[in-house]
Amino acid sequence: MQHKEVIVYGAGMSGLIAAYNLKQEGHDVLVREREASFGGSRIYNPSTHTTPLDVEATSQYIGIDISPAFHPVESISLYLHDLLIPLPAAGAYTVERSSRPSSLDALLYEKCLEAGVEFEFERELTREELASLPPGTIIACGLNPEAYKLLNMPYGTWYGWMARGDADRSGYSWIWLDECITEYGYISYCNDIYYDLLFSYGQEVDRDCLERYRGFRSRVEGVDYGEWEYVSGAVPVVEPDSPRLMRNGLIMCGTISGAIDPFMGFGISGALVTGKVAAMAVEDPGGASEEFQRFTRNFNAVFHFKQEVWSGLRARVDLLEELARILGPKRSLRLIAEGIRKGRKSSAIPGFSPVSCS
Repeated sequence: MQHKEVIVYGAGMSGLIAAYNLKQEGHDVLVREREASFGGSRIYNPSTHTTPLDVEATSQYIGIDISPAFHPVESISLYLHDLLIPLPAAGAYTVERSSRPSSLDALLYEKCLEAGVEFEFERELTREELASLPPGTIIACGLNPEAYKLLNMPYGTWYGWMARGDADRSGYSWIWLDECITEYGYISYCNDIYYDLLFSYGQEVDRDCLERYRGFRSRVEGVDYGEWEYVSGAVPVVEPDSPRLMRNGLIMCGTISGAIDPFMGFGISGALVTGKVAAMAVEDPGGASEEFQRFTRNFNAVFHFKQEVWSGLRARVDLLEELARILGPKRSLRLIAEGIRKGRKSSAIPGFSPVSCS
């Protein structure tokens, strides 16, 4: 194998995994990050997230034991307005994204330092620099809209209200559906902090919607803490063929590769495995492309399902709530559990895919 000098742009989880694996292969690796430290954008992080994942299989695949950073979820609640439907929590974990010692990013950063990866912080990719990047450079710029514009990549915009802070709670998450948003509100507790996000794809989320959500939180969950910030970011879920590993000789990695679940927006599992795939692409672009296709093979079908079926249903939460009341919580739960089971059996990472990287 010919050892190379490889540059990785982005010191979030996918970029760190790519860098570690490249260093293990004997390459000289330099990670450049526009923030002052590792751990992703300071706009969105610290944050906590709930995701379905086979932690053991994923650890084996990426070559790093990530189990210390993932914590089993005890319960998940789905709310249709105020109506509670308990969701299956088996195979779901919470994880922290930040530069704090308890985060996934800190675990990966320490592995990179031990391996000898070099870092340059406060070093942003510029238009002038882009033209001179050697083929095989890895781009792992996450939700950063400027990166998509720089690379001339299609993207959508998500908008939302975000709150985060300290919380003496763990092992719990909820999802809230309402007509005032196209996606959902969710909260996740992990490592004595919480992260709460109310968001939509492609449309602004007004303050009236935030007040509806805050009313739900206080009335149903007894939660009234949090200073809210309005945020937005890029998301590559705009076309049925959005996932792409290679663009103009550059290797896409993590969210910017489009390796996210187009239905619920889960991005943790896709970021983890595409870090490994991006490292593979430096020496074996053909094999890496096949692997990338394996992980994203159902993106097209799920994208169409969401656009053509779910979005219409999703716009009538009142009807979903009425149906759930007729069925009752137990029958509703059985239907949801069966849907998740079938989804996990047939899908690939990203998304409901705890076994697809084994």
